[in-house]
Amino acid sequence: MAGVVFYRQCRLVRPIPTGEHVVVSWIPDRFAERDRVVKLKDDNGDWSDGWRVAEAGSHRMPASDVPDFHELSKAHLRATGDADTV
Repeated sequence: MAGVVFYRQCRLVRPIPTGEHVVVSWIPDRFAERDRVVKLKDDNGDWSDGWRVAEAGSHRMPASDVPDFHELSKAHLRATGDADTV
């Protein structure tokens, strides 16, 4: 599948003053290697550096199939009426 970008789900950690901040995110397969340090883009489009890949899942998924959990969450809030309370 030439030209297709694959992603893997990873557990990423970043040091903070009180310990570690841990997130799970789908990142491009070429960056999904244990102990690699990567940048992540937040919902506002800003980049944060210093995220270490603590674990990388073995399952690869084409970019077109990776779920957009932020959009799914917003759609759920709109559908349930909870968006009005946020």
